[in-house]
Amino acid sequence: MTARHKLFTYKKIYDHKGSEGLFINAMKESIEHHRLNCDFYTKLLEVNNFSPEKIKSIDDCIDIPPITANFFKYHEIMSINKSEVHVHATSSGTQGQKSQVFLDKESIQLGTKMAIKAMKYHGFISIIPTNYIILGYEPTKENKMGNVKIALGMTRFAPAKEKVFALRPIGDKYEIDYFGLLNALKRFNKQKLPVRIFGFPSYLYMVLKTMKESGMAPLKLNKKSIILTGGGWKKYNDIMIDKKELHKMIEELLGIPAQNCRDFYSAVEHSVAYPECKNHHMHVPIWSRVIIRDVKTLKPLGYNKPGFLSFISPLVSSMPISSIIMGDMAILKDGKNCGCGIETPYFEILGRAGNSKTRSCAVAVSEYMEGD
Repeated sequence: MTARHKLFTYKKIYDHKGSEGLFINAMKESIEHHRLNCDFYTKLLEVNNFSPEKIKSIDDCIDIPPITANFFKYHEIMSINKSEVHVHATSSGTQGQKSQVFLDKESIQLGTKMAIKAMKYHGFISIIPTNYIILGYEPTKENKMGNVKIALGMTRFAPAKEKVFALRPIGDKYEIDYFGLLNALKRFNKQKLPVRIFGFPSYLYMVLKTMKESGMAPLKLNKKSIILTGGGWKKYNDIMIDKKELHKMIEELLGIPAQNCRDFYSAVEHSVAYPECKNHHMHVPIWSRVIIRDVKTLKPLGYNKPGFLSFISPLVSSMPISSIIMGDMAILKDGKNCGCGIETPYFEILGRAGNSKTRSCAVAVSEYMEGD
């Protein structure tokens, strides 16, 4: 068994201390794999005078040369042959600015193990038939966006009775189907089965606001219903409300308790998912490390200082994304102060770092919805 497989087989998903040796060996193995199989990455290591032999501790992993997520919007870089690609996913950027991500069979298998362990830990796996509302794109043959694949993958953790999508294809663009969503909520309310709502918080807020303004009677969805939001508010920052206020509206209008409302972070360029704990903090699991980097020097800042959000993970073998800098600003906090029982550090997103080249999925969704 390889070091990467041992790490992703490890049972305690927030045990950084106990799994530290596995993580270091997995990172060495990952860097060596990309060095041997990707000319671009070989040159990157040479220019930065870095080699896998230099990784002897967690602190050494910080020196692995990072690549910006934005780089993959313009370059197709792989550490495998194209014939080994099992999944081709893109970010939801506008044409010409989509990240191209290629995953091989091994990366998908490890990612699936990771997702199952994370969902099991947070109590999101159920055998009870469940209705889904996905606040994202309805799948089409042409749509290769990573968030579509993630949303569909999330529906496997409880048997789906019905799936309703918020963004429906109309010709060559997507439009949000408010009437479809409201009718589905009324229907699900009568059925009394649990409901799972995934996707962008801005669209959830708009649905709730529509319910309130139209005088629609509050619903009492099954108490085992779950809301998982992700992607941020982005272009809809002007209507963004505080997370606690959103949870209050959810409880009031849908009858779903706040503890069942969780946000999560994930990106097509970094396949690790970070679901919130019961105290609404995104803790770092064993299969990655989070570094907040100084915006000028890219040096690590430690706790409580804002900077570029950067990840290190050995998950993907098909592309050299072992160390990556995202387009988000964030802050890292000591997990021991959370109080949920998970003691690994957690991070908070402060907003987008950049410009038009670092727009997020949520911005792209709004662009598809011209005139909305």
